[in-house]
Amino acid sequence: MKLITIIMSSLSGLSLLSVLICGLWIKTQKANLAIPEDAINFHVTLGVATVVITILTIGMLYFKYVRA
Repeated sequence: MKLITIIMSSLSGLSLLSVLICGLWIKTQKANLAIPEDAINFHVTLGVATVVITILTIGMLYFKYVRA
């Protein structure tokens, strides 16, 4: 369970960082570049997956430490 928690926490952190960096880049470059719709859809999907992974990680940590 400890290994799963470490992996999920790392994945959540990296995903959040990636979504923030890429999202801010797209926001600043959208006026200058023609960003394809599939790139925006990819980042929306990545954002949704990040939220789901983060919620699962928080849930795992809650059940591990609060309910233990």
